[in-house]
This record gives sequence, C-alpha cells and structure tokens, in this order.
Amino acid sequence: MSVKPHLKSLKPYPPGKTIEEIKKELSISGKIYKMNSNENPLGPSPKVLNVLRDSLSQINYYPEASYKELKSALAKKWDVLPEQIILGNGSNEIIDLLFKALVDSHEEIIISKPSFLMYEKFAQIYGVKIKTIPLTKKLTHNFNKILKSITKKTKIIFLDHPHNPSGSVLNRESWEEFLEKIPPHVLIVIDEAYGDFIEDPSIPLGIEFLKKGYKVLILRTFSKAFGLAGLRLGYGITFLELSKVLDLVRQPFNINILAYKAGLAVLEDKEYIEKSINLVKEGRKYLTDELKNLGFKVYPSQANFIMVDFGEKVEFLYEQLLKRGFLLRPLKAYGFPKALRISIGLPEENEAFIKNLKDILNVLS
Repeated sequence: MSVKPHLKSLKPYPPGKTIEEIKKELSISGKIYKMNSNENPLGPSPKVLNVLRDSLSQINYYPEASYKELKSALAKKWDVLPEQIILGNGSNEIIDLLFKALVDSHEEIIISKPSFLMYEKFAQIYGVKIKTIPLTKKLTHNFNKILKSITKKTKIIFLDHPHNPSGSVLNRESWEEFLEKIPPHVLIVIDEAYGDFIEDPSIPLGIEFLKKGYKVLILRTFSKAFGLAGLRLGYGITFLELSKVLDLVRQPFNINILAYKAGLAVLEDKEYIEKSINLVKEGRKYLTDELKNLGFKVYPSQANFIMVDFGEKVEFLYEQLLKRGFLLRPLKAYGFPKALRISIGLPEENEAFIKNLKDILNVLS
C-alpha cells in the first residue's frame, strides 16, 4: 500500500480529553469540571431531548435528503434564501467541501498563526500550500499582512472571528477596509463558531458583508450556544453560485436524522438559547475580573472561553487543577506555552475554579 507522500507528516487533531479519560488516568472519583472544549455547560435543550426521544423509532429510515425544513428555518433566521444554506456534519465538513470544490493542489490558502487547527489539517490532507500570517501584538488577524500575501494562487482565506484561542475580534471598519481590497478570485471564510457570544455592537457579523455583495462564506455551528456538539451539526451561509457547487459535492444524507430533528427543535427554543448566551457573557466577565485580580493576564474575549497567561506557573497550575478535576486546554500547540484556554462554565463551576486556584496559589506562597 502506497500512501500519498504529503500525508506522511500529517498529525491528528489534538482533542480535549473527555471526562471518562481523565477519571481513568487520574483515578478521580469526584466531580469533573469540563472547561477545556468550549461546550455548552447547560446541557441540551429540553425541547431537543423530547424530540430525540420521539425520533428514536425513526432511525431505521434515511432522513429527508434536501433538509428543506432546517434550511428554511436557518434562512428565516438570517433573512437569506434557503438555497444559500449548506449543511454539514459539523462546520468542519463545510471546510472539507470547500477544499473538494475550490482548491487544487498547486494552489494555496492563507490562515492566521495560530488559529483553528482544522484549516491547516484539511490543507495538509489535500496537499494544498498553506501561508501562515502571525497575529498582531493584540492577537488579532493581521489584515495588512494577509493582503500583502495574496497571490494569483490564493483561493481561500480562513478567518475565525472571534479568534480561537484568543477570543479576539476586529471592528466593522477594519473588516470593510479589508474586504474592499480582496481580489475577486479569493473567497473569504468567516468562521463564526463563537459568533453568538459577541456583545460589542462595533463588532460585525459576516452576514452583513454577504448581503453587501462581498464574496464570503460564513461558518456557523450548533455545537456551542445551541448545545449540540455531540450530534455534529453545522452550516455555511454564502452566495448562490458557491452554495450550489458545495451542495453538488456534499454527500447524500450527510446530516443524520437525530441531528436534523434536534437542530429544528433548538432553533425554536428561544429561551434556552438566550439563557446559554447570557450565562457565557456573565461567566466571562466574572472569570476575567477574578483572574485579573489574582495578577494574571487575561486576553479580551468575545467567545465562550478566555485565554489566560499564567506565566512560569502554568504547568504546575495546570497539573494541580487537573488533579482537582478541572479540565483546561493547554495552548502550547497554538504557540502559547504559558497560556491556558478556559471554557466558561456554570456559575458554580466558575466559582469552584477560582476557589481552587486561590487555594493552590496560597500553598505556593
């Protein structure tokens, strides 16, 4: 068997450890605080659970292939045509479809360094050249350097907004100036996996630019604010020319029937969505204030996580908190060896985290 040469150096995506893995590794019998994977701490919507129970008897059937109801519901939410929506098994699948449909091996993509690791992974899988542009000192996308890096071979620029793992964002004026200078052969992908948690009104959503006629694709997910990470449901919103092409390369029945039904149910649960978003905004402020008061650098975030520089104490604090059941995300793989990413939890989980961190720091001092 001969493997494609460019795949030999490919490394798997490093997922956050699960509760079961940590309990087994560290022999922890108490509560586990899962603050490492940016999931919804509320659990799924009650409406979703009811729909899933009612739908279990249908799993011997294929889902309706066009996903018309879900596309229509999303189109109504964003005031676009249903045909502008492309559904995926997680938003990751939309990224995969883009490479299948648009990028040849002799062409290139541009990403920030660091950013969501899957942009790079897919480029490596398809043997596509990757140009990486370092973030600015404020850990935002460096639009000026990205523009200077565009060539005739550039096909897609991937921009996570809010950025992962820093949580940073850029204002409307910066986006407008950037998009106006993008040549017509380049697609801008605005990944808004954490877009629901933006509260600054000066920060735009990609839908604004799509409606103004810019060649953009917006990535969205049901994994965060909508609490469906385990069902893998995401979508893209884009212009008709592109959405039709992506639909052609999409596999039939790529969304399973339970994810489809759950997506419809959670979109109707406005109370749950509002509660999820408010919980993050309040918890984000609480953790930011508390950690700053303890002397740590907390990077401004508009996502459902915060990035914290713990300095030389980072490995010790990480290990000690892990032993106490707190799962956090080390950021060495992202180029920040002294930082941890902390997902916003329930109020009692956030408070328990701060209490345990204080206890550890008191022992140190």
